Formats: sequence, C-alpha cells, structure tokens
Amino acid sequence: MPSMALPAIKINQMIIDQLGRGEMRLLVLTVAVRKAFGGSEGVKGDLSTAVKSALRKLVSSKTVVDVEGVYSLSHQK
Repeated sequence: MPSMALPAIKINQMIIDQLGRGEMRLLVLTVAVRKAFGGSEGVKGDLSTAVKSALRKLVSSKTVVDVEGVYSLSHQK
C-alpha cells in the first residue's frame, strides 16, 4: 500500500496549499496531490483514500470547510 505510507502531514499541507488557490472538489485535490508528488514518491494505486482521510481530519479540525462536496479553507484561525 504505497499511498498509505505517504506522510499524512505532507498530504495535509498539499491540500491546504491547493485550497489556498480557491474552492475545490475531491477529484481536483486528488489529482493535484498526485501531481505534487510527481514520480519521486512512488505513488501508485488509489490516492483518493489518503486524500479523503486527510480531508476528514482537516474538516474535523475546522481547518477546512466542506459544503456539499466542495472544500475550502476555513476563515477561522
């Protein structure tokens, strides 16, 4: 399971960086994370599971807001 071996904090930061550019959906975030890893991390298989998990944690920590499947950064800091 190479995608599970990826450091969650790295995925979280990539998601936050992408959301800093505007609202996004899961598929766009998954593609952006895969592109950010490039070929250097050996990412194979379904990366969406790791991205979904990271998004759930970011939403529960109120860093990210989920409105009907559209994610954005929380204005709360």
